[in-house]
Amino acid sequence: MKKQDLIPIVVIFALFLAYPTLDRKFISKIFPPKAKPVPAAVETAQAPALPADTALAAPAAPAPAKPAATTDAEPPAAPAEEEADSIEVLTTFGNERLEITTSTHGAGVVRAAILGYPSVKGSDVPVTFDFSDRPAAAPIGYPGLASRAAFDIADSTDDSIAYRKVLPGGLVLTRTLVLGDGYQVRLEDQVENPTGAPVALGGYGLQSGFMENLPGEDGKQQVPLLGVDTLTGSASVEYWGGKFEKWFPVGGDGKPVAVPGPDEEPLHVDWAAIKNKYFVQILTPENGADQCLVRTARGEPVRSSFMGIFPRTSVPFARVAADLHMPDFVLAPGQTLEQAATFYVGPKVYTELQANGPHQEDVLQLGFWRVVGIWILKIMVWIQAHVWPYSYGLAIILLTFLIRIVFWPLNHKSMVSTRHMQEIQPLITALKEKYKNDPQKQQQEMMALYKEHKINPMGGCLPMLIQIPVFFALFVVLRGAIELRFSSFLWISDLSTPENLFADVLPIGLNVLPLFMGVTMWLQQKMTPTSDPQQQKMMMMMPVLFTFMFYSFPSGLSLYWSVNQVMMIVQLAWMKKFHHAPLAGAKK
Repeated sequence: MKKQDLIPIVVIFALFLAYPTLDRKFISKIFPPKAKPVPAAVETAQAPALPADTALAAPAAPAPAKPAATTDAEPPAAPAEEEADSIEVLTTFGNERLEITTSTHGAGVVRAAILGYPSVKGSDVPVTFDFSDRPAAAPIGYPGLASRAAFDIADSTDDSIAYRKVLPGGLVLTRTLVLGDGYQVRLEDQVENPTGAPVALGGYGLQSGFMENLPGEDGKQQVPLLGVDTLTGSASVEYWGGKFEKWFPVGGDGKPVAVPGPDEEPLHVDWAAIKNKYFVQILTPENGADQCLVRTARGEPVRSSFMGIFPRTSVPFARVAADLHMPDFVLAPGQTLEQAATFYVGPKVYTELQANGPHQEDVLQLGFWRVVGIWILKIMVWIQAHVWPYSYGLAIILLTFLIRIVFWPLNHKSMVSTRHMQEIQPLITALKEKYKNDPQKQQQEMMALYKEHKINPMGGCLPMLIQIPVFFALFVVLRGAIELRFSSFLWISDLSTPENLFADVLPIGLNVLPLFMGVTMWLQQKMTPTSDPQQQKMMMMMPVLFTFMFYSFPSGLSLYWSVNQVMMIVQLAWMKKFHHAPLAGAKK
């Protein structure tokens, strides 16, 4: 490699660091994903009316698929307005993947248990979201509808429940929730006007529950964990989490903000996703919503540092929610307005999200290289499901082998080109000395020299540039894949977090893989041919920079990069010993 070859390497490194910001602010807007048709909605089951004197059993513990709907009466923890004198009735039903509890106070979901995903490693208790202070998928904004208003149960089946409420102005609101086979709930609202006067509806719609970080996710990550995404115009998914710091400054009033910002016209949205690192709520009104309002709340101050240095104190966001407001409507006397929507609450799994609605899989935020990232994710999941011992650690290693094999010819060509550049370096030095006072002639002679020996000056870097999409896609996929959550491998207890060995003994948790990766990078740099001592010194700084950068990254990323470096060393050693291509034009 020549000295000027450092420029692409520096550019690659800078792009690697800036990629999440560039993708969020520019790339995803220039190259939005193509629109997809909305899949058929879950059909609502006809629910027979319950007799007024029907006794309702207590809620069952989470276990069987399709358990019968059960209810339990208990006093509310914090009654609001008209519910103060009413008894809260909870109804629990579920399937093999999701168990939800709904409440007569608000007619929404107050609890959602994601079955099959443990709350902490080794636990049998599933990830459970408590929406009791703000029922998820609950109706809001109807005239006279108070917060946590008390509804009556109209109908109930094994997988559905219907609530009814006569509002103070005379309107009758009927709300039905139907649980499908997966993580999606069908919502149907009917607003009837039995009065003799028209009633204007404005600011009405649906709300999400508050989404919080899971245990162990304390907001110290480089990429915001909590966020709100919206699909606008059936083609472009917008990610608003990066604007939270601007919209909700520390010490601000905390008032909700309508996307795309407080000083802009609210956007019509097709759906809104409220997410943390691994799980998401998605509200999808059948006809979209006129605006999406974001609500946040900050937590306690967090003091953190990077490998014991650069200490800082931040006040991370502790939870986030959203409201969807439907278009204004004037309800004529005797008229009934019907509104339908779906509510997804579950894991950020590509196949699950893809089946739910247009572009909902984009909440994974795979970025500009999403096409490459999707295939990488699919291959990794397939390997884990079909290759013994069914470990994502082994899947990452085999995936790395596969990628290195695919790019073996390109890497080989790059190494041969670099070695040839080294071999003609004395001739280049002589030309520079001979024509040091004539830069134009010097450039012409150097190009003639490259042509004579059939060398591409950029041949050592072009293969590296071609591999950028795969590198970025792997980085994004391994950084946030829920499949790696609590997945152990050898001494690594969780591939989605740093190793943090001896964290309870040492001041800083020990991460072996980033250190090993730094050593392999140093060895690879030593084996890479170069004739420029200054360039060699600069290249030797790369292992140090990468070690610092990867030290706090998920161990799955460090595992990939370490295996990749080992394979690169093997390829260098193999080429040096067995396959050194002759230099074109060299004298025999």
